[in-house]
Amino acid sequence: MDQGLAAILGAAVGAIATGAAALVTASSASRLNKSKARQEACLAYLTLLAQIRVDLVDLGRRSRPHPADPYEPLDAATARARAADIDARYRELITKHAVLMLAGPRRVYRQAVRTSDLVAEPLMLVLRWSAGPAPSAVPAEHVQAFDRGMEALARGLAEFADTAREST
Repeated sequence: MDQGLAAILGAAVGAIATGAAALVTASSASRLNKSKARQEACLAYLTLLAQIRVDLVDLGRRSRPHPADPYEPLDAATARARAADIDARYRELITKHAVLMLAGPRRVYRQAVRTSDLVAEPLMLVLRWSAGPAPSAVPAEHVQAFDRGMEALARGLAEFADTAREST
């Protein structure tokens, strides 16, 4: 009876140890998968945001040419088409908030929303310029607001990258 009891207890301890090891392994794999999903979501958001920023800078410069700028001005139809493309990608950027919200943590999502909001003002100015009669008609205060907005967007992009890096 003692040997039988020892065998049963040994089997029970072995089963518990095997189950615990499987649970630890599954938990570790789950955390790794979640971390990878967070990194991918942040990278997709950051990549799209950086592309929008680059295109906004280029379109902004080419929509309000200055004699000292080496940029060739765009015709109105091309400027409108490029502004519409940036606007469509901005809308796509906003939809990525849902992925970031689900991937977590909350501070990454909040930073993404703040950063996306920084795109709105320069984008609205470029949309207004592309719909206007001529690039030379762009008011100086709009140009200054655009430049300030682009500087804020650059800072926001860096802040999002820092927040994402610390959280993944």
